[in-house]
Parts: sequence; structure tokens; C-alpha cells
Amino acid sequence: MRVLQINATYGYGSTGLIMQDIGETLTAAGEEAFFAYQSAKELVPNGYCVGNRIDWKVHAVLCRLFGRQGYYSKAATRRFLRYLDEVKPDIVHLHNLHSNYIHLNDLLKYLAKKDIPTVITMHDCWYFTGKCFHYVDVGCDGFQHGCGNCLKKEAPPASLLFDCSRAVLRDRIRFLSVVPRLKIVGCSEWICGEAKKGFMRDFAITAIRNGVDITVFKPQDKRALKTARGLQDKFVVMGMANKWLLPSNRALLERTVAMLDDGAVLMLVGCTDGQKAQLARYGDKVVCIGFVSDRAQMAACYATADVFVNATHADTLPTVNMESICCGTPVITYDSCGSPELILEGCGYTVAEDDVDRMLERITAVRQSGAWDCSAIGAEHFDKNKSYRQYMDVYRELVKA
Repeated sequence: MRVLQINATYGYGSTGLIMQDIGETLTAAGEEAFFAYQSAKELVPNGYCVGNRIDWKVHAVLCRLFGRQGYYSKAATRRFLRYLDEVKPDIVHLHNLHSNYIHLNDLLKYLAKKDIPTVITMHDCWYFTGKCFHYVDVGCDGFQHGCGNCLKKEAPPASLLFDCSRAVLRDRIRFLSVVPRLKIVGCSEWICGEAKKGFMRDFAITAIRNGVDITVFKPQDKRALKTARGLQDKFVVMGMANKWLLPSNRALLERTVAMLDDGAVLMLVGCTDGQKAQLARYGDKVVCIGFVSDRAQMAACYATADVFVNATHADTLPTVNMESICCGTPVITYDSCGSPELILEGCGYTVAEDDVDRMLERITAVRQSGAWDCSAIGAEHFDKNKSYRQYMDVYRELVKA
């Protein structure tokens, strides 16, 4: 079986790593794995880069003017389709296509004409809306009614001139509906439920949770890690800077810092230089760590922490929750989107969205309860090898259809 996956990235970022991991699962099963992408940090065996920098920039400019992402790069897409003619894949698996590098409708027309079994993994809401990746932050249900009057017209990818969300959603319905052998996969139960509220209610949709590498994300010597960072005898609350520093989480940040005594710190990962300067006013109560791209270094951060607080408002299925749990560190998160699905019994707590009082209570509860170790639960439920083997069954079922 020859499977070709398409994603904006290969080998880095959440979806780029997922595509790579699925490819490795295929190869381990004796199947052939091919990859198409916009960006990769290394030479990819059986890989094809769609377009070039000039094409991507033109696509981005046109998208910004007219509000239609995935409607340009026609020449690059034609070249890619000729490559597909050469490869002759048994399955084409689509991941994220919203990075200004491919013409979605031309690709779907090709897959329909050639009757190629097709899998779509919904990592966000883009495939069943007329524009946006997520809409819960603005309380929009427009996709259920055909879109139009888009509440996120100015949100990335911002449209300067037109709101084309209604026309784009009509195209989604038209072109996805003609692919004869199509399987939709959501990476969380939440996004599967959301998709079924719109035009995908009549599509075959199943949930396959993403996974993590439990040989990397695993328990480590917490005392030694804390000592290495000068945090010995400290209770460490960890968070991701891009979430904690959102305006909507300002109260959480201020009140958490105010609650910390001399025996506790807030460790924020992924801080820019500007954010580090911004956080300097909190003194040694906040430990700032820059961007971490290496998985082993990221695992060390989780293993250093005593609790990971994911203050996310819009995540389909946050990988960071799984990574933390597999490292043995419990998670506290808002009851929003797919995030609470990962908080299994013994792995932490969920609190109502923006309930800062309850969030602080739960942080205190973890501190008072002593050391946690939820790594065994994580290894049982979040192992990437178990997760991605489920795609093999989906592929074989489609090929036989």
C-alpha cells in the first residue's frame, strides 16, 4: 500500500511531527510512505515540496486581499498533480492545507476524477468552515448556517477587502462531496461533534487521537532537573507563554503570581525577548524560558514542573497535555474544546473556562497533595504507536471499498 500525505510542514510543529510519525508507522508495517509539504527542515525521503517562496508569497498576498485561502498556487498544484500521476498513491491523506501553498479545489477535483481513496484529518475547523481555524473564541456558529458576515474576517488569515466565507463554504460542500471514497478523521471527539453540526453531518467521521513519543516524554529525575535550573525545593507551576500572556488570561497571570510564596514559581516556556522584558516586573516569581523546539528539552521542562496549567481557550486536542502527563506531571486546564478529553482520572483537573478562582484552588490542591506520577496512564492512552496504527485500519478499509 502506497500512502501519500500532504501537510504544510514535515518533521516539525505539531502536524508536521504527526505526518512524520504516521509515515514511520507505515514503513514499520511494510507499507510505502510519501510526503508532500510546503516546508521541511531536512531532506525528506519520498518527499515533494509544493511550490516555492515566490508562489507562497503571492498566494499569501492574494489571500489577504480577497479572503480565499487555498484558492491560488494553481501552477504549483498542477505540477504536484503530475507528480501524483507518477507516484500513483493508493491513499492520499490530507492534513493542514491552509498555509498558502496549494489549490484545494483543484486537488479535490483530481482526487475525485481519479477515484483515489482520501483521508482528511481535521486538526482544526478549517475544512468545515468558510475561513477560520477556530470560532469558539468569538462564539460563532455561522458554519452551521452557511457562513457569511464573518466575525473573524480580520483574524489570520485576515481579509482586507472581501468576506468570501459564504462562497468558500459552498465550495467546501461541493468539492468534498464528490470525492467518492472519503474518510474524515477528527483528532478529538470534540471536533468530530462540531463537524457534524454543519454540512459534514452526512459524512463518515471517526475520531483518532493524536499521540506522543513515550520514549521521549517520560518521567525523569525531578530533583536533579530542578537543581540544574536553580529551582531546588520550589513548587513549579508550568505554562506556555503564548497562552498565559493572552489578554483573556491577564487575571490568571496576575492572581497566580500574587498567590506564589517564596517556595513556588511560575515557569513560562516559549517566551520571546519582549515577553521576557514584560515579565521581568515579577522578579524571581516568574522563570522565563525561550522557545524550545527539541522534544527532549521540552520533556525536561515538563518533568521539572509539579503541575502544568494549560490556559487554552481554543485547541482541538492540545499535544502539550499528553506530553506533560506522559512525563508524570498532572495537568489543569479549562473545560474548553478538546483539552478536557485528555484529563483522565488521576491526571489532573478541568475547571470552567475563565474560572480563575477554581484554577487557583486546583493548583493549591496539587501542591498540597504531594508528588503525582501519572506517566503510566499517559503511556497507556497516549502512545503514538497505538494511535497511528489506527490509521492503517482506515487506509485498508478505504482501499477495499
